[in-house]
Amino acid sequence: MWIKEPEAQLKESLHDHVNFLYKENNIFIMDNHLAAGWSWLNIVNPENSHYFIHIDKHFDLLDFPTTIKKEILDKGINIKDLTFQEYLDLKQHGNNGDSWPMFRWDNYILNLKLAYPNLYKETYFATFQDGNKVDDFIDNEVEFLELITEIDYWIKNKNDSGWIVNLDIDYFFNHINDKRVQILTDEVVRQLATNIKKVLNKIEVLTICLSPECCGGWDKSMHIMSIISEVLNLKFIEELNKKTTYNNV
Repeated sequence: MWIKEPEAQLKESLHDHVNFLYKENNIFIMDNHLAAGWSWLNIVNPENSHYFIHIDKHFDLLDFPTTIKKEILDKGINIKDLTFQEYLDLKQHGNNGDSWPMFRWDNYILNLKLAYPNLYKETYFATFQDGNKVDDFIDNEVEFLELITEIDYWIKNKNDSGWIVNLDIDYFFNHINDKRVQILTDEVVRQLATNIKKVLNKIEVLTICLSPECCGGWDKSMHIMSIISEVLNLKFIEELNKKTTYNNV
């Protein structure tokens, strides 16, 4: 089901533009990672603590403490009660009367922690060490081989709390000679998706972000998404092709 339908021609995503948000059971697929925060709250009770796995080239650990206090906590806003458009419309205000979106592709994780301090119980991060790192938030840093082989074991054997699994497709890419190149094979992608599928019944919510600009274009991110969709038996690619066309960016 489409929560935000794509336009006929997909645009750049970058920091704060969302082309689409799609939901199938407890799985959400988006082009911009900022939509992940709203997606989690659509499923989980944020007053409970959850195990959290973040698979992403970047840490995504910026936050806006002053803004969250002033615009959310002091106003008594419960983000969980907002529609997706209302979530997108939340603003951070500057001193000169200007404003910009409160949630971006790099700050949604800790902004939600500020709003809901109990949301995360234990955190696992598989990244390329890009972006702002917050050591006292990251409990476990894991390498990709450990991630690929152990993710189902972690989820299966820690079942006293729910799991939030957060996957950005840019994890499979990196810069090489000023180009974004897929550095982890299709088989690695397939194995990770297969191991997630094994424990999907123990995952409260799974979010998957395409991040086309960080992968070298829509074609490259869609290629990875097609593998994941096949393994997880998702209809996303089929449904997207009914709605839109896309050019490489």
